[in-house]
Amino acid sequence: MPIRWFYTGMVLYVVTCIQCAVHVQFWAQEFIHFTDWVVGHAHLIMFGTFGFWLIGITTDLWPRVLGRKNWWAPALHEWVFWMSTIGLASMFVALTSAGLVEGFLWKGLAPWEVSLESVRLIWLFRTATGLLMFAGVLLFAFNMYMTATSPEAEEAGAGMAVGLEEALGEKV
Repeated sequence: MPIRWFYTGMVLYVVTCIQCAVHVQFWAQEFIHFTDWVVGHAHLIMFGTFGFWLIGITTDLWPRVLGRKNWWAPALHEWVFWMSTIGLASMFVALTSAGLVEGFLWKGLAPWEVSLESVRLIWLFRTATGLLMFAGVLLFAFNMYMTATSPEAEEAGAGMAVGLEEALGEKV
């Protein structure tokens, strides 16, 4: 699982580098400056690259720090990964689209209010994608907490066997 986080973060880093190469060109800069394009770019680099790498590091190290063999619920990592990846990719597309709409409207000297109304539905979609990403991070934190506070499966099974021995008065 850590490799998946690192690899996806690396791919997203390449995407941001390509986008940045376009972004710094004067013809593009005058068009997208101060639009949601920049916000989408920032989300992609900060959460998509560095956030994914941090989650990957934590995925690998957290059980080791606790002296455990595995996570409380390894399947939750699948959910966290896909919620974060789908949420971020959708948010990036939405914000890039909103930035292009805003850029075209501002280039045509449309009033500020027109640009706000034009991207309102995109912002609602962006909110939904952000909530999906946030839910993924909350699931990750929940899995961290449960890993730290719950007994391991073998420990729980051993404890149950000892309890049965005492209850039955014999070796199980």
